[in-house]
Amino acid sequence: MTRTKAIIAATLMAGAGMTGAASADTALVLVNARYDAAPQMRSLRALGGIERVLERAGFDVLTLRDGSGADLRLALSRLLATGEDERVLIVAGGHFLRGGGDTWLLGTDARAPDLATVGGVGVPVSLLAEIAAMAPGRAVVALATEDARVVHGARLEPGIGRVEPPQGVTVVAGPPAAVADFVTGPLLAPGTDLPAVLEAMPGLQAVGFLSSAVAYVPDVAFAEPVPPAPVATPEDRALWQAVEALDTAAAYRVYLERFPRGAFADLARARIAQADPETPQSRAEAAEAALALTQAERQQLQRYLTLLDFDTRGVDGIFGPATRRAIADWQSARGLARTGFLDADQASSIRREGEIREAVLAEERRAEERADRAWWQATGAGQSIDGMRAYLDRYPDGLFAERARSAISDWERAQDTANDAEAEAAWPRTLGIDTVDAYRTFIRNFPNSRHVQTAEARIRELQTGIGEEARQRYEAAEAALNLPPITRTLVEQRLARMGLEPGRVDGTFDDATRRAIRDYQEARGLPVTGYLDQTMVALLLAGTLGDILR
Repeated sequence: MTRTKAIIAATLMAGAGMTGAASADTALVLVNARYDAAPQMRSLRALGGIERVLERAGFDVLTLRDGSGADLRLALSRLLATGEDERVLIVAGGHFLRGGGDTWLLGTDARAPDLATVGGVGVPVSLLAEIAAMAPGRAVVALATEDARVVHGARLEPGIGRVEPPQGVTVVAGPPAAVADFVTGPLLAPGTDLPAVLEAMPGLQAVGFLSSAVAYVPDVAFAEPVPPAPVATPEDRALWQAVEALDTAAAYRVYLERFPRGAFADLARARIAQADPETPQSRAEAAEAALALTQAERQQLQRYLTLLDFDTRGVDGIFGPATRRAIADWQSARGLARTGFLDADQASSIRREGEIREAVLAEERRAEERADRAWWQATGAGQSIDGMRAYLDRYPDGLFAERARSAISDWERAQDTANDAEAEAAWPRTLGIDTVDAYRTFIRNFPNSRHVQTAEARIRELQTGIGEEARQRYEAAEAALNLPPITRTLVEQRLARMGLEPGRVDGTFDDATRRAIRDYQEARGLPVTGYLDQTMVALLLAGTLGDILR
């Protein structure tokens, strides 16, 4: 038996034997929070304990929760069969669609209905009001809705449209919490001036019968005062939300153990009657729900699990898949049932293990800091550059690493400044000597000087007798030949066979290759440039071909 059918059997079928004789007061509660193809309406939890309040106020209550369109029509038929003419109350919550001059409360089986099909999966608000009119003057229809969007077809829009109830019927609409406060409070209070109350509750809108002269519940309605309904404390409501999200018999039993007379106790008992059979997993989930962990407590458990090498992928207080997996891995490692949910003993064990691990890590950090400080002292406490470099080699992220890097950087900048000044003083002397050895000595002593490129160019000029401008022309002429790698390699092979030592034969012309080319050019009375031209390439390749043929 499904949840919906079970609720119908437990609450509506009880009215099957009712005749046309009216009972004292009758209420029908229709709450659809869980839809097959639409957003779930968690705000309707505010209507969770409404039946008990109405029963204590003397109402016969018919209830349908999470019913299909057919279930909604059956529930209205049962109410109609009571023939109630004293006092009627209909509380309806769920997704509403409006269009074609009416508004429909959708059944949980609704799937994108349009104006032509909505009547098959929902009931019109006009029908609710028409049935409530059995008790004119004391007939109230309360509609609870929210802004959640629902997929719909043509000629329909979400929300409640204009309602024109029959004479003597009051229709009230608003958020679930406001509707619950109104129905369980002012509406049931003897002698309440409803127009004045509704005007003072800005969250609600009301149309239809609104008379200060006629109270919904007269002053003499009850011989004895109605016991006040339990007020949901923050702890009560928080636990109820947690167990309702689990929706298992075990979870509802946990709630009743904690709050046997809580605001949602009656609803929990009704849910147990329709819940699926308990399983070890459902009991584990319920046990964790009973802990009512705060976000801070969840973050603490995540942090301890991470310290114990069970990665929760973050410490955000949300027990998502990664945290559930970490809990299950911890349970497996401890020989416990792998559920992914914690009970009180397991949560305490994680805290205890985490505290011990935290203490061990703290002592390790203190020992590491002691060693860090000792090495800083042993390397001179920042008094020498070599000492600070030695410190950074061992502790690149140590306590004094930033201080050491800053001091080394300052020293290097000072050295660079001194070297620049010395290089500037040495450069005129080097120019005066103007030899290959003088320029090479300058480059070796001042590798970062701005004169290095000039010195290298002068070395090439002295070695080749070619000025920089001419060298660039020869270089460009060789580049224009666009020699492929195989041709460059053949050139190097020919030079090597001639004993000119071009260096590594790899198709790359380095300094050794340039020197071999100059030697080849000089031996044959060609212009000594160190670069190839078309004639020289032909000579070298012809020689290579001759070597191959021999």
